[in-house]
Amino acid sequence: MMPMATDRIRFLHCADIHLDAPFGGRGLKDYSEMRRNDLWTTFESIIRLAEEERVDFILVCGDLYEHDYASRATIQRIAGLFERLTVPVVVLPGNHDPYAANSWYKTWNWPDNVVILNPDKPSVRFDSLDTFIHGVGFSAFRQDAPDLSAVSRPVANCFNIFMLHGTLDMNFSKSPFNPVTSEDLAGLGYDYYALGHFHNRKTDFLLKNAANPGSPEPLGFDETGDHGVFLVTLRKDGPVRKTLEIREVNLAQKRYVWLSLDMEAAASQEEAGTRLGELLGSLDPGRDLPRVVLTGRTPLTVDCEALKKQWLDDFPWLQILDETRECYDYEAISREENLKGAFTREMLQRLKECEESGDEEQAMILSAALDLGIEALEKGRIDARFDGGLFKRPRTGEGC
Repeated sequence: MMPMATDRIRFLHCADIHLDAPFGGRGLKDYSEMRRNDLWTTFESIIRLAEEERVDFILVCGDLYEHDYASRATIQRIAGLFERLTVPVVVLPGNHDPYAANSWYKTWNWPDNVVILNPDKPSVRFDSLDTFIHGVGFSAFRQDAPDLSAVSRPVANCFNIFMLHGTLDMNFSKSPFNPVTSEDLAGLGYDYYALGHFHNRKTDFLLKNAANPGSPEPLGFDETGDHGVFLVTLRKDGPVRKTLEIREVNLAQKRYVWLSLDMEAAASQEEAGTRLGELLGSLDPGRDLPRVVLTGRTPLTVDCEALKKQWLDDFPWLQILDETRECYDYEAISREENLKGAFTREMLQRLKECEESGDEEQAMILSAALDLGIEALEKGRIDARFDGGLFKRPRTGEGC
């Protein structure tokens, strides 16, 4: 008897787990250890979710682990979690875990249910699920645009999935990471494009059946918002057409949060502390990792270390950035007949032109230059506490 055709598949799509990531930069061993443990907890949650939801298979679209830091024990633990599953796991190497000569993907004896897609074996077919999967990942830490002419054509009467670890519709000419366009991928004719590489989830590509779940556990302050995985359902709707359904599942243990505290009307360090407490009161101490940016013009010199000290029991990893600005009367300075006055007049005129033209970015740069210039002329030095708004705030949905 011929096997019955499958009219629906359901699978878990994840990417960029980065097990054993170093979390350096703060010089805080406890923080790094905590965050690495969070990655493992979230990874185990992914395995449990796949079991509970009874998915047909799992897709891991790159950067499962950190090649430079992963140990034998790491790989053994990953393989053990995969082995307990009764469904296939399809893994695509990324730029942090490339299919290089000394890759664990090549040297480890992976369980039978684990498929590692690579240049020698870029695709897999699951006949019992009427599913064909082709992947374009990494065999080095950097790669130019892939040769899509070498990609296998979709298989008739199958669910066809294309896995890509790379950049979609973005110009990265100096730092290539498998750059492709929606037009390029659409021409391949696949039913679903499972993406990885950028760490914030995104489903609004020009290519409507492409999706990136982002990192299940955020790795830094440029990865705000909710994080997790996708549960994806594909259904056959006639002889050719497929319908796609994506369900977002949040799994992250921690959440990075940016907060802004206006210091313009704060009269003292104590008042600043009270305001900070009110700001932090809306957060979850067990989950949220806050970074507070002090803003506004103020004559008050804030002691950031003292300001955060009283809140460290609840938020031991609290960061405070002082981006307050000096209270200069630029109109008065512009009337002075000296170098400061001439400099200020010129900068105010340029700022006015930016305001008239609507060039907000240039106005931000000029405003910072004006502050720093006057500080240098008055003090003979720059005690830069701020970047004049040039410190880019992450926006939810952006990758990293």
